[in-house]
Amino acid sequence: MNALRPETGQLTGEALTQETSLPERGIVALVLLCSANYFLDGLVHSILGPLAPGIARDLGLSRAALGPIFSANLIGQCLGLVVTPMFVSRFGHRKVLVLTITGFGIAQAITAFSTSGAMLLGLRIVTGFFLGGALPSGFALVAAKVPLKRRGTAISLLFTGYGLGAVVSGLIAGLFVGVMTWRTAMMAIGALCLIAAACSWRWLDDAMPEGPQAGPERTVSVAAIVRPPYRLGTLMLWLMFVSMLTINYCLNSWLPTLLTDVGREASFAALCISMFAGGGLVATLVIGPLIDLFGSMRVLCTFLSVAAIALFAVGKAIVETSPAVLLCLLAVGGFASLGAYSGINVVLADFYPANLRAVGVGWTKSVGRLGTVLAPIIIGQALEAGISEATVTSLFAVPAVLTLFAYVTVALEIAKSRKQAEQTA
Repeated sequence: MNALRPETGQLTGEALTQETSLPERGIVALVLLCSANYFLDGLVHSILGPLAPGIARDLGLSRAALGPIFSANLIGQCLGLVVTPMFVSRFGHRKVLVLTITGFGIAQAITAFSTSGAMLLGLRIVTGFFLGGALPSGFALVAAKVPLKRRGTAISLLFTGYGLGAVVSGLIAGLFVGVMTWRTAMMAIGALCLIAAACSWRWLDDAMPEGPQAGPERTVSVAAIVRPPYRLGTLMLWLMFVSMLTINYCLNSWLPTLLTDVGREASFAALCISMFAGGGLVATLVIGPLIDLFGSMRVLCTFLSVAAIALFAVGKAIVETSPAVLLCLLAVGGFASLGAYSGINVVLADFYPANLRAVGVGWTKSVGRLGTVLAPIIIGQALEAGISEATVTSLFAVPAVLTLFAYVTVALEIAKSRKQAEQTA
């Protein structure tokens, strides 16, 4: 049974005993290449929000019609996250990563030729499937191959890639909104994906062996992670990821539209996305070492509390507050919420033993995305029903509170189990 270190509150257990068999160069190459995949995740998802007004005008879509398009990528990721881990033990991580990133890039480029909302919706599902398929292998490999003393830092570096992609998306969107079209942006991102696939094919083999021996993971049933002693932890991890991905995905998707609806300029809306993501990028650089130093309990409780306060304040400030103040609030909110998301991934990596890690990661991230599929649609319907933009934005504080509750609940339960185990030993 996993437990908490009494001096730090950090999750420990069988999952923490795995040490790397890779040389230093192999570890660096593995982390960099897997971070590139998360960069593409952050870029592809976040860029749709700033481009949404132009897409809506070009394709004649209403605000309510944008909701399913925002969710489509998440639906595809849900499928990819649970399907592709089944092929890893047969084909190896390298082939799975290269094939999924290649498919991702091709589908993303074809998206530029969408002629209707339905076509765009379908292509977003396909790109999401391939993207979701690439993520579990990289995450599980980093967790298995990096030594325990640097695992928190390595996992957080993956999400530095995601944060950097989100930052770049706002900058690129600002350029394309003013100079080119959203179609050109989609084609450019597709080309980046194909370059990433080529780099993975060329160098990923140096970072890890290919084939079934590439890692300790094997295909196992989801029942293994919903039975004792993992049941409560699994359910709480699912709640954490549903809540945090609601913030990360839905806020990035809807914030530009919310800002333009209250009279802000489109270029300022794109800058807001970059500030939110920029705060998160800084957080991902520091939260891993902080967790390694102080333990997840202290760090995550602090980050989640700040996130709830900052996001609520953003909603109150969205209409009349000066641009500088709003940008500062978004930077703080991004720092706290995206940092917390990076932190719960460290918890996820440590919670499951090696033989359950791939299926645990895949299902947790899939459930997290599945739970956020409805949120963008509900937001679109709420706005159509006349609920104010300020109220909708302030409600993003609720998922942060739910994540705090879920984390504290599972931490206390695991600490109780550890105490009982010590008493019976």
